[in-house]
Amino acid sequence: MDKARYPSFPWPVSGRAILKAQPSDFVVTEELGFEPSGRGEHLFFWIEKTRISTHEVATELADWLNLPRRAVSYSGRKDKHAVCRQWFSAHRPGIDRPRIPEQPHWRVIEVSRNTRHLKVGTHRANQFDVRLGVVQADPDRLRAGFDRLLELGCPNYFGRQRFGFDNLERALRGGEDEMALAAARAALFNRMLSSRVEQNTWLAPVAGDPCLRPGGNGWLMDATEGMIAQGAADPSMPLFGPLPGLAASAAEHWRQEFAAHPDLVRVLEPTSWQPHRRRVRLMPQHAALEIHGEQIRIQATLPTGAFMTTVLDGLIETHDANSD
Repeated sequence: MDKARYPSFPWPVSGRAILKAQPSDFVVTEELGFEPSGRGEHLFFWIEKTRISTHEVATELADWLNLPRRAVSYSGRKDKHAVCRQWFSAHRPGIDRPRIPEQPHWRVIEVSRNTRHLKVGTHRANQFDVRLGVVQADPDRLRAGFDRLLELGCPNYFGRQRFGFDNLERALRGGEDEMALAAARAALFNRMLSSRVEQNTWLAPVAGDPCLRPGGNGWLMDATEGMIAQGAADPSMPLFGPLPGLAASAAEHWRQEFAAHPDLVRVLEPTSWQPHRRRVRLMPQHAALEIHGEQIRIQATLPTGAFMTTVLDGLIETHDANSD
């Protein structure tokens, strides 16, 4: 079983359940982190979508505005089989705020303007409200597992959505599109982190390697195990690509870890990548668990780039109803 899609966790899960029996079972609300100014040459649309991808909404929105697709942007891709609310921006100078009628799979809730357009990763966080059905789990074990996850955090794997139906497989067959290559890069990170989880070293920083400050991407070069245990620092790992700013020993360590996965390195090497580090521990915020017989409800706020399916995988085995 490939550790990219099915990585290891430091503890056993607490049962099984059905995920996304219907879109309203998985609700995502984007936290932008700022309010559009109300003026500027970029239209901002607060949109709710269901059973449609973020990219498809952007394409349809561009058509409605008679704009090229590249004029419409968003901060992050959201789940297709879910109810998701997120911002889109469109470069259209002027003062108008067009009214777009409700579409089969999306509707505009609010229109504003702003001086700058949305870039990938602009938003601060995502709020999740998830309901699982046909739950087969002992309630006490489930609560204990949830409390443990909130106290210790869980490995910050890329979720199954990143790999789609065949994104990773297409990359391994030589596909060079953005989704395929992103899946391959995420797969390498997941494999490396899963190996460290199995060795119980996932929270131990590599000598000469930086930790990240909680809530930001600032480097901490002298973080101690005590700081990590207290949540004052998060160990991080590089995604495949350049390794600037590292001690020679740390850079060599990661090159060797990359090389242990030649099938993915072969795919990734021809592309020019920007350096990027990802924290290895995910700490859900404002989290709550409700158990109602064979149904449970989980709410949590996660930072940009984190996956709710990863949190669920660290708690309970789920079967996605949309995978049939």
